[in-house]
Amino acid sequence: MGVVIKAFRTPLGCYVYDRGSHTIIRVPETQYPLFLKLEAGKADGETADILEEYRAKGVLKENPLKEIRHPAAQTLPYYLEHRVQKITLQLTQSCNLRCDYCTYSGKYHQRAHGGGRMSFETIKKSIDYAMRRSDGVEDLNIGFYGGEPLLEFENLKKAVEYVSEKYHDRKVNYTITTNGTLLNDEMACFLSAHDFSVLVSLDGPKELHDRNRVFANGEGSFDRIMDNLRYIKGKYPGFFQKISFNTVVPPGSDYRCIEHFFSANALIEANRLSKTTVSEFSRKDEVYYDDRYFITYQYQTFKILMAALGFYDKKKISPLFSADFVEIQRFYDHLGESPVCASCAHPGGPCIPGARRPMIDIDGNLFPCERVSERSEAMKIGHIDTGCDRKKAEKLLNIGKLTQKECINCWNFVNCGLCASAADDGTALTREKKLSYCEGGKRRTLNIMRSICLLHEYQYDFQEDFFNEEDCVISDTEK
Repeated sequence: MGVVIKAFRTPLGCYVYDRGSHTIIRVPETQYPLFLKLEAGKADGETADILEEYRAKGVLKENPLKEIRHPAAQTLPYYLEHRVQKITLQLTQSCNLRCDYCTYSGKYHQRAHGGGRMSFETIKKSIDYAMRRSDGVEDLNIGFYGGEPLLEFENLKKAVEYVSEKYHDRKVNYTITTNGTLLNDEMACFLSAHDFSVLVSLDGPKELHDRNRVFANGEGSFDRIMDNLRYIKGKYPGFFQKISFNTVVPPGSDYRCIEHFFSANALIEANRLSKTTVSEFSRKDEVYYDDRYFITYQYQTFKILMAALGFYDKKKISPLFSADFVEIQRFYDHLGESPVCASCAHPGGPCIPGARRPMIDIDGNLFPCERVSERSEAMKIGHIDTGCDRKKAEKLLNIGKLTQKECINCWNFVNCGLCASAADDGTALTREKKLSYCEGGKRRTLNIMRSICLLHEYQYDFQEDFFNEEDCVISDTEK
């Protein structure tokens, strides 16, 4: 099977990522061409000598992988019946906004705006379903989703009250993602009293936000959101500190204006921030980001690395990018873990469908999460009345089988983030669709590894707490 590696370099050094040990090895310049040959599968006498040298050190071993199968497949029934960690309730398919990039906008195969809403009877049955299947976890998270979930605030309140009355002995956390236009005194008081984690969608300054996030009549929503936030901060300052903000950066946006807005806005300067790009999954057309976006992004990454090395003021780093460094640190911390040393394994992307974060739609249908297509039969994995279909969940869990030939010899195997949603073309799960996202994932991993090596070359201490993970938030949903 050969050795599975990725050779790369920085301005100051040559490196090899060894998939088998999940480590990064610095190699001499003179050996680098030989590793390029090994990577390309062109072994010869010289490369054999190099392999013997490094295998004596415990790395660059023969690839043992022969079959793609997720290790959790055997314990899947237990997870589905006892370890449901989070449920997301689709309270409504309606929204008072018509955001251009929204997955309900009509530009995606998966869903569209409608008048459907979840009945309180379905809400209760959904909560009961999750409670019966979460006895193996310490606490259960219940998320509220839409559309705009605050359109169904009365049902949201009843859901929380139902949990308090029937399951008062269970520890439950609540989350909600909202566009912020409906937040008022009553809602803030209730959400605060029940310790909700609130994520508000805000896309930057007025001219950029109102370009995409508009009401059904075409008017921008920025002023309404900011008025609501100012009121809540003034009356409920403690609750306001717990609100996080997510900005979606659509193609053609001026990233510098967005970054400046969040860096200089006194109203939300102390709140946690995250950023996402427009989702490509199940999109009817191609999402294209131009050079301006990538150049600005790379410049921000450069500033983070310079700040970590003490050459730039950390206070000048955009809060939108702090999570990027946390991702670099997390990657470094897990080097050496989860090596590919067995004959049977699975790429790192999938969570456990039906247990990690299932979404329940307005009719009680179960889906792996809120990001997948509700119109795809492959993604409909059960119903609250009948439970999760183990066979369908197992197929999504083992999505790597679609691309087994490529995955077995892929250097990005451990770091792959692709789940079944990447393989869904709206009608079926296909290997071609899944493979179309592979190169983007590889580029992302390679950039992280280069950043780690650059920091190491300049003696950065990875043990220091440069950006604390608690200071950042990774958005669970794209709204």
